[in-house]
Amino acid sequence: MRPGIAEHRCPRCEIRKPLCFCKWIPKITLQTRVMILMHTFEEPLTTNTAKLTNKALTNSEIQIHGKRDERLSPESLHLPGMTSLLLYPSPNAIELTPEFAATLTSPVLLIVPDANWRQTTKFMRREPALVGIPRVKLCAGPPSEYYLRTQRNESGVCTLEAIARAIGVLESREAQEQLEQVMRVMVERTLWSKGKLPAEQCIHSGIPAEARKH
Repeated sequence: MRPGIAEHRCPRCEIRKPLCFCKWIPKITLQTRVMILMHTFEEPLTTNTAKLTNKALTNSEIQIHGKRDERLSPESLHLPGMTSLLLYPSPNAIELTPEFAATLTSPVLLIVPDANWRQTTKFMRREPALVGIPRVKLCAGPPSEYYLRTQRNESGVCTLEAIARAIGVLESREAQEQLEQVMRVMVERTLWSKGKLPAEQCIHSGIPAEARKH
């Protein structure tokens, strides 16, 4: 069991065991490799969607940042035979469109920061290993369905949604839909456990009978 996860929680999906949704977590293999740069403050949070993304995508990894005097290795952000792209909506970022994706001549290493907006902005400004990596941003899309945290602005999405939408453009709409579906399950079960959503409104997976007894 990961340190910091209470015994009453599933060690994999990190929700209370009667609400476990591990069977809903897909195993998705893609050419696109996803590297998540997670702030150390996000690591212990049970509702962090980057960790869920990492469990679903076989070709993905998480690197932790935010500790004093630690820097990323530039070599880890550039893999042979892959095009590195940094998913971050800076003013000079290129819109991630099917037309742009069609110009890429090799599989993508998609680098994605995972932190709140203030932490991410500071990280982007101070991390030298990110200098020179082309930045891309998502096109306007539907509002976020991640209702467990307040978004900085109406167009903001959580890390899983950002990765899913990027993958939907770069490689696979089916993979996008699978990721978004498991997030909906997590969100519904978490809201229900907090008394914020009636069981009859949990339409994506339902609430197990075992959980309702607790």
